[in-house]
Amino acid sequence: MDFSDALGVDLSADQTAETIIRSVASAEAPVVTALVAVPDPALICEKLLRLQRYCSIVPRLEIAEVTTQAITLAAGPHDEPPDLKCAAILQGVLERAGFKFVSAQGRKIRWKNAPGIPTPPPCESAQLTDHLVQLIASDLSRAWRIEDAALHLGLSTRSLQRYLHAEGGTFSITLRQARTDRAAALLRTSSLSLAEVGFYCGYADQAHFQREFHRQIGTTPRKYRIKQHAQRRVD
Repeated sequence: MDFSDALGVDLSADQTAETIIRSVASAEAPVVTALVAVPDPALICEKLLRLQRYCSIVPRLEIAEVTTQAITLAAGPHDEPPDLKCAAILQGVLERAGFKFVSAQGRKIRWKNAPGIPTPPPCESAQLTDHLVQLIASDLSRAWRIEDAALHLGLSTRSLQRYLHAEGGTFSITLRQARTDRAAALLRTSSLSLAEVGFYCGYADQAHFQREFHRQIGTTPRKYRIKQHAQRRVD
């Protein structure tokens, strides 16, 4: 997956930082909507760093610290300043997420007003597994950890494990199934590339997506999409 195409913006050498910021801030690419699904600066940084690895880009943006008011970028080798283009992308993503008065000075990216964090819609099911699936689906591209999910659900990690086990599952099983179900739906109904689907559904990289999808469905994402499209033409 090409990094520029994933963001839906022109990142060619002649583009200024200001142009990149404006382009990313108004981007509607699915990958960008995944980056800003929850306007939490730490989550946004986590996803953006994963996208950089996913696309194997160099140089990459490195993060030294994230607070509720600023992001500090790590210095490069020999205390070199961070890559300006990567920093501009991060600034644009923050603006796209709804942060106001975003500015950069040195290795600091600051903002004055941060948007509120939305809460997932209530789940009426009596099954805790269904509540967990809905939580994961609310921000599927996130690298969910059981500790984070338990906190959102108002449980201790041990309690969440115990309740899921009583319902015949585990956190990892539920997470894999939620990702696979959404990936399969996107492969059937969208024109997203395989790489975009993989990132959107929270897989660490394309190899992880291929491996986990094959394990759950019994075929590769590409073969699954071809088969589904062929079946639709027959129907």
